[in-house]
Amino acid sequence: MDYPSEHLMNTIEEIATIKSSLSLDDRSLTTARGLHVNERKLSGGEAQYSAGGRLGAKLVFTREVGGSRMVKKYQPGNWEFKAEETLELCRTLKRANEELDGWSEEKTRMYNSDEPIVEELIERVAEVNMEHREENLRQWRQGGLPRWVELRDKFLLELKREWPVEYAELQVNRKGEQVTELLQEYITRSYVNGYMYGKNWISPEELTQSSLHLGEALARKVRRGFKGGKSRGIAFADVLAHIAVMGTVDGSVPEAEKPAPGTEPDNKP
Repeated sequence: MDYPSEHLMNTIEEIATIKSSLSLDDRSLTTARGLHVNERKLSGGEAQYSAGGRLGAKLVFTREVGGSRMVKKYQPGNWEFKAEETLELCRTLKRANEELDGWSEEKTRMYNSDEPIVEELIERVAEVNMEHREENLRQWRQGGLPRWVELRDKFLLELKREWPVEYAELQVNRKGEQVTELLQEYITRSYVNGYMYGKNWISPEELTQSSLHLGEALARKVRRGFKGGKSRGIAFADVLAHIAVMGTVDGSVPEAEKPAPGTEPDNKP
């Protein structure tokens, strides 16, 4: 019988340990990458770990009281590549719960608040966007692919650092290109709204409302992916506001000082 690496067994044990510390809702999220990990305490004090698919384990081993391991079953395969992704997801879920407990009173109050969205202001932003659509489109395309990558990476980094629940749920539901596809619309619109504010085409209140509106729309899409989703619009709105600031800076630059147009990305406002 082939023997699993120590690294793989360490990873499975850490996944199981973190999983046991999570709420029932969060435990269900740990299988989002397709790997199912379980731990069972045996009568003699040993712990038995299993990992694999939903219908069958590919790896089963026990940890004796003294710390030694005994492998009972091991079937090498592609399932092993899911172990690192699952561990990273578990760590993110754990950090999300720990950081919620350590937030300041002000941040907790902000997170739990329900900011009203004024539809008239949202409609006004949409009207201004249509009035200046050609210039907005030209401005967005001018930055090319480098700008899009910069904004996407900034969004994900800020979300992971400040709002771990939303970052975890976004990763659970979508990964890779799917995350990129989901974020294109919201990042583009936030940047363009900021640009319009930099041009003095919309007011500060309208810019704030547009961020709240986009944040809530994005949170609804993330929550829709699974039962018990907790993502809040205010968290996404906070990060999208940072994207809007970058658009505001560009909107405030006189036309004569702007760089020559670059490569055009496919995403549109």
